[in-house]
Amino acid sequence: RCFPPGDAMASATFNAAGVEGMQLIFYPSGYKGVTDGFCSLFLFGPAGTSLRGWLSLGSQRRDASHWFEKQGSFGRINFCRFEAAIDTADDSVLVVLEVEEAHQDVRAMLAHPPALP
Repeated sequence: RCFPPGDAMASATFNAAGVEGMQLIFYPSGYKGVTDGFCSLFLFGPAGTSLRGWLSLGSQRRDASHWFEKQGSFGRINFCRFEAAIDTADDSVLVVLEVEEAHQDVRAMLAHPPALP
């Protein structure tokens, strides 16, 4: 394994479905408390965002419906077995966010500005 448990790969911050400042965070060897052999996937969202859709790793698809009262992450520690997410044809993992419905409350976003590094 190239990634020790707890090491993440993060997407660039992106905007989708009218929501600004989202980010996908993938842990190939899992986040804290993961079952051995599983990977973890989270979506970081800004305060005041409601989202209904799906997160996918390869062919593995899971519900991703959440209300971000405060900015933070939502996802699954045991998303799927890592091997099940790999596309063996090109040795890659496709990470996807499908959005069915989204709403961003600008007032909540202003009340909880993003943390600066």
